[in-house]
Amino acid sequence: MAMYDSDYYAADSLECRNAKSVIYETGRNKESIEEWLEKNKPSLIHRDDGFGWIRVVRSEKSKYENDSDEMDVLGLKEAWENLKASARDISKDKIFELGNNFRVTAGKWMFFVSTGGKGDYLWSLVAKGIVNGNTLARKAKISASTLGRECPYANVHVVCIKNDNFCDEDQVYESERTIRSLGIKCQLQYKPDIFTRLEVYKNNIWNLRPTIYISNFDVISNATIIKEVW
Repeated sequence: MAMYDSDYYAADSLECRNAKSVIYETGRNKESIEEWLEKNKPSLIHRDDGFGWIRVVRSEKSKYENDSDEMDVLGLKEAWENLKASARDISKDKIFELGNNFRVTAGKWMFFVSTGGKGDYLWSLVAKGIVNGNTLARKAKISASTLGRECPYANVHVVCIKNDNFCDEDQVYESERTIRSLGIKCQLQYKPDIFTRLEVYKNNIWNLRPTIYISNFDVISNATIIKEVW
């Protein structure tokens, strides 16, 4: 695989954010999640057709949310630019401090799956789990198909399953448990959203790893092992 730098991943992420999304939201879509999934299989929705993500949303308030704690993204980015311009070291601890100060605390468990039947199936487990209230997460998304593209994850989808606070280890672990309860047994990686907000991706100049946990499922013990990787 060719080496792609952080700027490449930043540009790719921006392209996805600006592209069209296919969305199922409880309370808005009239059809069942099963009917919607059948018509909107990730393997059939392509980046080259202008799509970035397929999303599902369960419209209910999380017990972790606080209406007064709205994100200050502009303040975050200003503080980040000031930090980069200073002589201070840039570390994960400093980035996490910024996240807390500006209330940018969301994160996501992620996994990668090949385009095709397997990807469509695992996504359906996640999507139905979100919609039916079987996960701590209320939002999830899967990237559109990159079939035929030359890119780091050609013919592979990334699935992202959100939670509200990466600083709350109990919440992060509980989110992982509910994902596993859906039948997802592949490796999961956990990434705080603040890295995406600050465009800090893999192969960045500070040698920071944007993922902070990895979860592996052990078939013999029928349990998962979560370890910190930062």
